[in-house]
Amino acid sequence: MQLFGSLAEAVTTVGAQTMGAEQLQAFAAACVGQMNKYHKRMKEREAARAAEELDDDDEEQLAEEEMLEGLAIEEVAKALHAVFSTHGKAFVSEFHTVLPVARKYLNERDPAARQWAICVFDDLVEFSGPESVQYAADFMQPIGAALAERASPDLRQAAAYGVGVMAQFGGEAYADFVVGAALPVLLSELGRSDARAAENIYATENVAAAVAKVLRFYGARVSDPKSVLQAWFAALPVCNDEDEAPGVYEFLVQMLHEQSDALLGANNVAALRHLVRVVAEALAVCSFTPELTQTLVSVVQGTMSSFDDAAKASLWAEIPRDQQEALQTKGLF
Repeated sequence: MQLFGSLAEAVTTVGAQTMGAEQLQAFAAACVGQMNKYHKRMKEREAARAAEELDDDDEEQLAEEEMLEGLAIEEVAKALHAVFSTHGKAFVSEFHTVLPVARKYLNERDPAARQWAICVFDDLVEFSGPESVQYAADFMQPIGAALAERASPDLRQAAAYGVGVMAQFGGEAYADFVVGAALPVLLSELGRSDARAAENIYATENVAAAVAKVLRFYGARVSDPKSVLQAWFAALPVCNDEDEAPGVYEFLVQMLHEQSDALLGANNVAALRHLVRVVAEALAVCSFTPELTQTLVSVVQGTMSSFDDAAKASLWAEIPRDQQEALQTKGLF
C-alpha cells in the first residue's frame, strides 16, 4: 500500500513522462497483481459471510480487513491517477494490461469495487481524450447505471465525474451517450428531495458540475437547453467540492454574459436573489483565482444594485452569519 502511495507522490512531484515504456509496463502489471489479490480476498469474505457461520468476532475481523483493503485499493487508484495525469496517452498503450481487472471490478455487486473501476475509466477518458473510445464499450453502460445507484453516493459521484470528463475531453464519440442516456439521469439526480443531504452533497455537486460540462461542450445537441440550464442553476451552489467549484462558477459567469434571459428570466426577483445567495456562499467558502473572485464580486454587486435598500437588507440577512463574516474577513463586501 505504501509503495503505491509513494510512487504516486514521486511521479506527481517529478512530472510528465518520467517513466519509460518498460517502467509503465511493470507498473501496470504491479497494479493488476495487487488488484487480483484484493479481488480474491474479497470473494473469500463474501463466501464466509454467505456460509452464515460467522460470530461477532469473525465479522469484526472481516470488517477490519475490508477497511484496510479499501485503503489499499485507494492507494492503487491514486497511483494510477498520478501515472495517467503525468503520462497521458503514453500509458494508454499499457491500459490493455489493466483492462481485465478493471472489467472484473466493474461487474461486482460491491459498490466500492465498482467505484474503483469507474475511477480508473474516468482517468482513462480525462487523460487520453478521444483515444479512450476504443474501451468505451466496457464502461459507458456501467457508468450510466451507477449514476442512479441509491446505495452508494461515492459510486454516484465517480460516475457523474466520468460523464463530465466524457463531455469535456472525450469528443464527439461520447456525445450520444452523454446527451441521450446520461443527461436525463443527471437531471433526475439534481431533482432528488435529498440531493443536498450531507451524505449526498459531493455526489450532487459532481452531478451539477457534469451538467455544466454537458451544456458547455455538447450544448448544441441538447434538445431543450433552456430548461436544462434552469434546472442546473436551481441546483447551485457548488461549494464543498473545491476541485469542481471553479469550473461551475466560470460557466455561470459565461451564461450570465451569453444567456442571462434564459438563466434568470425577465426581472425574475426570485432568480436574482438565488444568484446572489449562491455566489455569496461560493465566495465565502471557496478559494478562486483573483480574476474569478473579482468577477463574482461584480456579479453580486451588480445584482444587488437592482434592489432597493429594504430588499438588499433582507437578502443580506438571508446569508448565514458565518458566510457574512467570511466575506467581510476576505474584504469582498
